[in-house]
Amino acid sequence: MNKAFKLGVTALVAVSFGGLAVTSADAATWHKGLPKFVRNKKFRTKYENKQKDYTWAKGTKHTFTIKHTQAGVTVAQKVKYQKKGKTYLIKGGYPDRATLKMHAIYYRVQKVSNKKIKAGEGKHGKLLTMHKIKHFPRVNGQIWN
Repeated sequence: MNKAFKLGVTALVAVSFGGLAVTSADAATWHKGLPKFVRNKKFRTKYENKQKDYTWAKGTKHTFTIKHTQAGVTVAQKVKYQKKGKTYLIKGGYPDRATLKMHAIYYRVQKVSNKKIKAGEGKHGKLLTMHKIKHFPRVNGQIWN
C-alpha cells in the first residue's frame, strides 16, 4: 500500500506540473509572402482631390507596393506579414541604389470586404480605403504598372 500511495502521489505531482506548463501559439509569427486577399490583386482609392490624384496598391506573391499619382514608387521585396488583431503588418525591403543595402519598409493592410481593403504606409497612421480593380487606369496617357 505504501508503494502504491507513493506512486500515486508521484504521478499526481507529475501531471499537475505538466498541466501548469503554458503552451501558447506565437501570435508574433512572421509568415512569408502576402495574405491571400492581397496577393496578385490591384487596388485603388477614389479621387483624392480635383486633380484626380489616386493612390494605388499592388501585391504579388513576394512584393507589395503603394504608389501615389504624383510621387515615386517604392517596391517592398521579399515581404512577410504578421497578423495584429484585424490588421496585417507587412514588412519588406527595398534596395538603396547607392550603397546596395536593403532597408526595411512597413505597410499595414486590413480587409474590409472581398472587394475593399484599407491600406497605409508605416506602422502607424491613417489607412486609406481602396477598391479592387482589374487593370490600372491611364494617367497622362500612361498606364501605371
